[in-house]
Amino acid sequence: MSTRYFEKQPNESFTIGIDYSGPNALPSGTALQSGTVTAVNLTTGNTDTSVLSSTTATIDAANKLAKVGVQAGTSGTKYKITFLTTLDDGSVLEDDVIMRVEDY
Repeated sequence: MSTRYFEKQPNESFTIGIDYSGPNALPSGTALQSGTVTAVNLTTGNTDTSVLSSTTATIDAANKLAKVGVQAGTSGTKYKITFLTTLDDGSVLEDDVIMRVEDY
């Protein structure tokens, strides 16, 4: 659906999420059911899930959020984090988040 961008330092760990309320509203009558998350190192093109706390998204259906923890990463590297979120009608939404890791 869309691409977002954020920066973090290598030692930081925190939760990021996709908000499906407001501008990214779900189709009428649907709800979040499940989600998977992958990460790709954009320098090497290789999958690198070491920057994720899990490859399964935490679903907060009441608040329409899909969340995952991010951690570690190599300074000077960008990662593409992809959420594949399944709705209760079987639809799948794809959202990408670009994470830039930089040690300032």
